[in-house]
Amino acid sequence: MCKVGSIGITSVAIAPLRALDRDTSEQVSQTLAGEPIKILEKGRSEWLKIKSLNDNYVGWADGRHFKFNVESSSNSCMLKSTMSKWRGESSGAELWLPAGSLLTYNNDGEYMLSGTVVVPYDNDNPIGDKQVSLSKSALKFLKAPYQWGGRTVSGIDCSGLSQIVSKLNGITIPRDASQQVKSGVAVAWSMRCENDLAFFENQNGSIIHVGILVSKDELIHASGYVRVDKLTVEGVFNVEEDRITHKLTCLRRLI
Repeated sequence: MCKVGSIGITSVAIAPLRALDRDTSEQVSQTLAGEPIKILEKGRSEWLKIKSLNDNYVGWADGRHFKFNVESSSNSCMLKSTMSKWRGESSGAELWLPAGSLLTYNNDGEYMLSGTVVVPYDNDNPIGDKQVSLSKSALKFLKAPYQWGGRTVSGIDCSGLSQIVSKLNGITIPRDASQQVKSGVAVAWSMRCENDLAFFENQNGSIIHVGILVSKDELIHASGYVRVDKLTVEGVFNVEEDRITHKLTCLRRLI
């Protein structure tokens, strides 16, 4: 039985993090295959309060989604394809892994997820193409449905999109837009460019939304689904609705 303080590895493709220790509670984030977590508290039945060691986000998760006492390895890689198909070598079960998943590999060059050998269906390029910019990475998520707490092409929220595309480009930022706004450096409106992050506020002045510039005048963001909209000094202009939908607060550039 794992104790408080134990370190584990996400052993399923996508593990929901919830606000409370029950399946009916809202999803606040996710950990992806191979991402490490730490047990903070034990809840009822199989539930654990955990901290994602990827971004220090805290939530409740089903303990069966993690494997503990797995030997660490310095040989690791991150999947770049938005979704790639693998199978368990021993079970033969198919497994779809999202971008950002972490695999290790042994001395024989075999890929492993939480100690189990997995085999890629695409042997030519199992990891996926190298990411070259935030905007180009984000465009691979176009039309992905909005999902509160989501971090994958199967469902994603605004800060999940900015976080995962940053991760794919070797940059670590926090989980929520209100935290991400402190990342990088401030950028004046006149100096804006592709790959800058744009942050938006509600009527109370709280940061509630984030997007990524794909050009000086366009933004990709998750709003209903991942889409590209016009960006003005006032905020996001939705052509279909003929109005500003999000009020611009500031621009930041990740370094």
